[in-house]
Amino acid sequence: MQIKTWFGIFTHDKDRITNIELFQKDLDVILDCVLAEPLLLRGKIAGEDIRDLAIKHGFVASHKEYDTLLHDLNIRLAKKQVENAVTPDRQIIAAVEAIDDLDETGNILAERLREWYMLNLGETNLKGRELANYITGMKEPGSEPMKSLSSSLLGLYESRLSIEEYLKKSMQETAPNLTNVAGYLLGARLLSIAGSLEKLASMPSSTVQVIGASNALFKHLKGKASSPKHGVIFRHPYVNTAPKRLRGKIARAVAAKISLASRYDMYSGKINESLPVELEKKVANIRKQAKKLSR
Repeated sequence: MQIKTWFGIFTHDKDRITNIELFQKDLDVILDCVLAEPLLLRGKIAGEDIRDLAIKHGFVASHKEYDTLLHDLNIRLAKKQVENAVTPDRQIIAAVEAIDDLDETGNILAERLREWYMLNLGETNLKGRELANYITGMKEPGSEPMKSLSSSLLGLYESRLSIEEYLKKSMQETAPNLTNVAGYLLGARLLSIAGSLEKLASMPSSTVQVIGASNALFKHLKGKASSPKHGVIFRHPYVNTAPKRLRGKIARAVAAKISLASRYDMYSGKINESLPVELEKKVANIRKQAKKLSR
């Protein structure tokens, strides 16, 4: 049996170590190994503490040297993990999730504000931002609590606009091909559901097509519904404006191009201007063929 530690690989049989392969004493090399796969940093092998084994088999000369190297390794590992966690696509995911939270909160507050207004001042056709702007300009006595809520709601709307501008810029920088094919907001939602650009790029187009339709897919697997034709990509204008009979085909075409676009962004870094053009032609051809068959 093999046990991989941060400084070497130990092969042991029951309570006896039969082979040892020490790593090069280079923290950069060791860090790459630790990041690539889990390696034992503390513990025992065949009843011996790995700290003692490192000295016994010549990796270090003393406990002090061992502790210093492991301390330095842990610091580098922590820094690298933080760097890897704060990648551009992670920032985008945080931004689109913040927009979703703001939308949910804003919708609740807007409904409460409208109900409050109607209880005090009667019917109104105004909603959301328009109603909040109107209330903030009111002079009626006793309207201060409503004006305070209106100001909070307007603040949420401004925050959303600010985050959306950030999202628009970040998506164009991080995933330009995905943005050109899916739009910055849908592209960001796809990244959010997938978990990262790398994960989205690794998905087959058939998975991209139904990503975000987990409830419908679960019902299908239980035999309670037909297979979903699309997930969140229904928000793509080519899909949501398509006749119902063509949505499946068009969703497949859109998913295929989204999948290809995300791979360009992940592995190439170059903008392929032909992707949205090819998608437009593909969708137009699907519509044209359907029109011929319906005659």
